[in-house]
Amino acid sequence: MRRWTVATGDATMEGVPAAEVARYRALVIGTLPQFVGGSFTLISQTRHTLALECDGWIFKFARSSEAEARLRREVVLLQFLRPRITMTVPQIVMHEGPVPFSQHPRIPGSALETADYLDLDEGRRNALALRMAQLYAELHALPLSRMQQVGAVGVDPWMAPDDIVAGARAKLPRGYKGYLDRTVAAYRKLSIAGPELVYGYFDGHGGNMAFDHETGRLNGVFDFADSGFGSRHRDLSCSNWVSADLTLRIIERYEELAGVEVDRDKVMLYSSALRLAELAGGSLPENRAIANVTDWVVELKAIGMFHG
Repeated sequence: MRRWTVATGDATMEGVPAAEVARYRALVIGTLPQFVGGSFTLISQTRHTLALECDGWIFKFARSSEAEARLRREVVLLQFLRPRITMTVPQIVMHEGPVPFSQHPRIPGSALETADYLDLDEGRRNALALRMAQLYAELHALPLSRMQQVGAVGVDPWMAPDDIVAGARAKLPRGYKGYLDRTVAAYRKLSIAGPELVYGYFDGHGGNMAFDHETGRLNGVFDFADSGFGSRHRDLSCSNWVSADLTLRIIERYEELAGVEVDRDKVMLYSSALRLAELAGGSLPENRAIANVTDWVVELKAIGMFHG
């Protein structure tokens, strides 16, 4: 699910006590004394994980037992995937100890925001779409039985349709109730069976891209903690957080590479359902969650894919 934290060098990042950052720094140095003189920067944090950077290396810590299991699974999956896909992904290792943590060299580049994408010319938009399409095609072609042996599991389910309706209806602005009802009615009918079930990335938003803004090239992607078994169309929807234009370009190239026809309306439906679920769930400030819905409707209308 799309959520990322802007990088900062301030060890007092909101919600992260300086003592916690200092503790993790000490754990790294205790395991890897060569970093004793390094400058550590807090680059991201969620309720479940925290990441520090020092001298071009990323150290990620789990903040719960569930998060630790996901981190261990991510390490194993990435070690398996790296020689099997063309996209650059982290070369990651796990360090054991009282508090285990992962380590990998940072892939050069930074997040790709919507405004950044809209500034790209046609050639660079197409090159980015091809890179992402190739990643999806290669991941989706991996045998499910083999990925299960490696340790892949089902991706986290999204909110149930009834809960979306119950939580979002009262928060939506006037004129969006019909959109809610149509989206949830279509969402109820979705199924994951046969070729729809794939092993995928399920986190291909701009915050997980290492994008070179000078050259306009995607250097790689990271954060495979949310990867697993799920819907092909849901996986292809994640780039909508950057731009629906990017998603449509990815789909066009993906169909050629994977030899699979993609239902574009279904891809957009997943994005609609997620935005409504986030509004219903209250995990974001309400004004931001509402804007995610209303801005998405504007984007759907702009590309002629709003069925309202």
